[in-house]
Amino acid sequence: MIAGVDAMSELARRSRDPEAGSVRLGLFPTLGPYLLPHVLPKVRERFPRLELLLVEEKTDVVLQRLRDGRLDVGILALPVHDDQLRIEPLFDEPFVLAVPQGHPMASKAPLAEDDLRDADLLLLEEGHCLRDQALDVCRLAGAGEREGFRATSLETLRQMVAAGVGMTLLPMLAVQPPVPASPDIALVPFAGEAPHRRIAMVWRRSSAMDAFLVQLAAVFRQIPPHLLAPPSAVPARRRKG
Repeated sequence: MIAGVDAMSELARRSRDPEAGSVRLGLFPTLGPYLLPHVLPKVRERFPRLELLLVEEKTDVVLQRLRDGRLDVGILALPVHDDQLRIEPLFDEPFVLAVPQGHPMASKAPLAEDDLRDADLLLLEEGHCLRDQALDVCRLAGAGEREGFRATSLETLRQMVAAGVGMTLLPMLAVQPPVPASPDIALVPFAGEAPHRRIAMVWRRSSAMDAFLVQLAAVFRQIPPHLLAPPSAVPARRRKG
């Protein structure tokens, strides 16, 4: 009932100025820090009166907060199974294989999925959607998870690869500027259609912001295409701080 009252108040306010006010946006940790630098300037330019409140949480938490009204919109990786949520696809983000410099796999670019057969990859801990996405690639390629290690963040994975501990899959935006290069990591692109994850904007079908969120999704969809293009085998990048 409280959420319904809030929705009616929001509808009344947005009818007066649909491009102003606050929007609570949830993103998951292996996307947010790498996507936002490329899209927030466009959002500010298109909606100068909009206050975008950003929340970084794992996918399950973002979904729960969407359902109970504590978030207005989320940016998530598909699939999302909930008939109460509207899904607007944004883009497909390819993966690249990150290996230590000098690793035999670095010379195999472009990489066929079969090249990963029997390989052991470093993965994130339970609860990260990137872990599930990487495991899907592993199942298709005949690869597995390196036992005895699960990282708590994408940056930990990157540091473990740089230290020569093993290899992992990195999403494309996490290896693009402004993330600086690491001389200790080589990025190996896949041949043909690379393994990827589909990124979408998601919100409640009953949201009073529906028409506005369609416009917001259109701005997020304008990410420059070259940021999603597979690179040659080059040094990986590491976020400052």
